[in-house]
Amino acid sequence: MSFEFTVLSDDRFIEILEAWVDSPWPKTAEDGYALRDRFGWKPAEDKPSLFTSDVRPDELSSSFSVSGGNIRSMRVPITDIAPEEARGESLKDALVIYRHFCEILTSRYGKPKRRKNSNGHYRSNFVTSQGVGVSVGGTIAHVSCVVESPEEMFIASEYARLVAKGYISEDE
Repeated sequence: MSFEFTVLSDDRFIEILEAWVDSPWPKTAEDGYALRDRFGWKPAEDKPSLFTSDVRPDELSSSFSVSGGNIRSMRVPITDIAPEEARGESLKDALVIYRHFCEILTSRYGKPKRRKNSNGHYRSNFVTSQGVGVSVGGTIAHVSCVVESPEEMFIASEYARLVAKGYISEDE
């Protein structure tokens, strides 16, 4: 089966980065709703933090999580999802798309702090000067972007530090 991904444009990706990543943190749920509306994404009726995206405009494909009134993370797809029957052939294209968006992030935020590639899943994590985490990754079926607040990044780094020191085990 021949399949071609629908891919977020570079300009739109940069616009999303500027609004969600490079602008001041913390962001409240209300800030998230305003950004969602600014991008023209449509919310779920019963859960406004779940919404559509540019590449999947008819699906609730994006979201943000809130804790203590502030946004902790935001997820948005970079591509649509390859149909099951095309997934064997879509890996090559998905990796090209993934690498392209990693290049955009590298040009903005420097080299990734961590890369992971295992069992058909790949991800590169970047950290901005504000301490915001941005990662791009995917599978044979899609590519997506996750933004994590400075607070989430601090919690993750503190957890890793405690594990490294042996104060807690990763199983806890």
